[in-house]
This record gives sequence, structure tokens and C-alpha cells, in this order.
Amino acid sequence: MKNLLVIFSLAFVALFTACSDDGSSSSFTDGGGSGGKGSEYDADAGTLKDLRDGQTYATVTIGGRVWMAENLNYETETSVVFPEYNGTSHEKYGRLYAWEDAIDACPRDWRLPGEDDWNDLVAAAGDSATAGTKLKAARDWDKDKKDYVVGTDDYGFAALPAAVSHVNTNGVRSFSNNGAFFWTATEKNDARALMFVMHYEKESVESGAFPKDTWLSVRCIKD
Repeated sequence: MKNLLVIFSLAFVALFTACSDDGSSSSFTDGGGSGGKGSEYDADAGTLKDLRDGQTYATVTIGGRVWMAENLNYETETSVVFPEYNGTSHEKYGRLYAWEDAIDACPRDWRLPGEDDWNDLVAAAGDSATAGTKLKAARDWDKDKKDYVVGTDDYGFAALPAAVSHVNTNGVRSFSNNGAFFWTATEKNDARALMFVMHYEKESVESGAFPKDTWLSVRCIKD
């Protein structure tokens, strides 16, 4: 009886090994913060495909780290879209996320960058005083004011002014568009988390603590 159990166990291991070595793509990974399928990263093409919804994003390597070069546009139950351009703004600017949602919104093998990741990005672009201009997209920053600083997009990060959203105590949602605001994974306290921002009228990149129930843009970074 023991011999039969050993033979059965060895046969099962062999079958499992054969199934695991069938040449299937390792880029099809399970899970991810929001569940479902994983991601495919093509370093040569500079693209990330989110297998949860099939969307493909441009990527860029800055300071030795691989970043999404577009805002995340993965739809979650609580993500919102800036109600401009007839409701299609997410196709260009991505979606906005509350912090608790942003933490889990990136596809498998990617994550929400922390404060150190953002500091490294800013340092790679020069310094905080001028990095904003170099990281901004070379479009959509001029608006109608002469003092707005148009980006040069020196590194292909292509930051866009994608708005901020709040819900007041009466449950009414509002939007404001003062620049490009990005969540980080760095928690400041129970109510606030760190964000980085590039304003219309400034060359700099700044940071600050925002309430977690504010909706901001997300750029994922490769693990």
C-alpha cells in the first residue's frame, strides 16, 4: 500500500511539473491589487499591458526605475472621471482615485510609488525647483494664462493636468484643475497621505499631505 502511495505521489509531481513547464508566458500573472489577471511589460517597446482590462500604457525609464508614462485608467468601483470633454477625459488624463483605492489599483508586478521613488525621480530630473518643467508634457499646460509654465518633457514622463476631486460634507462631488496631482504610497497619518504636484504656473515639483478621501491621479512604477 505504501509503495502504491509513493508511486501515485511521484506521478502527481511529474504531472504538475509538466503542466508548469509547458512554455506558457510568465507575464500572465495572477492577482494584482484589484484582483484578476496580471500584466505584460515589453522593455523593448516601452509598454505595459494591464491584463485586467487590456489597456496598454507607454512606459519610461528615469533614474533606473520604470514608470508608467501615462496616468492609470483602470476602472474601479470608486474611481472617477473628470467631467470634461463629454466624459471622455479619462482616455487622455486617466482616472482619479482616493488613496485607499490607489494603493491597490496598479496591475500585478507594478505598485504605487512611495516618497523615495518620487524623490529619486525629481533628483534624476535635476532638482525640485525645475523638475516640474522637465517632467510636464509639452502640451495642454498653456491654457489661457500667460504665466502658465509649459512643459519640455525632457524625459518622456509626460505629466498632464488631470484635476483633483473632493466630496463635501453634504456628499456633493466637486472638481478643480490646478495642475498634475499624484498619490504616493507614503502614509502620513490615519487621515492623510503624501502627494506630489506640478502646478500650472510653477517650474517646480512640490509635495504635501492630502486627505485620503481626495481623488488624484496615479502613476504606477515597476517592482
